[in-house]
Amino acid sequence: MNEVIPWVGIERAHFGEFRSDVRERLGNFSSFKRSPDDSLIDHYSSRGLMLHFDKSDRLDFIEATAVSELSFSGIQLLQRPFGDVLAELRSNSIEFSLDGSGCVLTGYGIELYTPAPDELDVDVEGVTLRAPVQTQDSPDTLQAVIKDSPDEGMLF
Repeated sequence: MNEVIPWVGIERAHFGEFRSDVRERLGNFSSFKRSPDDSLIDHYSSRGLMLHFDKSDRLDFIEATAVSELSFSGIQLLQRPFGDVLAELRSNSIEFSLDGSGCVLTGYGIELYTPAPDELDVDVEGVTLRAPVQTQDSPDTLQAVIKDSPDEGMLF
């Protein structure tokens, strides 16, 4: 399993790393744009990862599918019933808030996607990880930035 490191990324891909460094480390990929104005997204299908980069070509957003086998605090996040994942998060005192596409792990930059969040026996199909950013008011303060409509245009 690949362990999620909150606000850092995953073991082999850290936020802020240059695209060229990640490509060298992860190997085979294909790239695509969701729209003409978007930057290239690197898709590592054999690893279940879609990596987004900012205008400086630094990693700033990760989408993961079941193939990635992501875990957090030892909890397998994908390809398990949503209700089971929530119960395990709760038993480990990991706070989350439910939303229309799954849940957000409060304060970790981690979101879980399930196609039917009201049906707890449906598997979690995707995880998104967000990079922290410095706020304009205080460069020493980090916070998550929600990209435009995170539910729209995602592959899962």
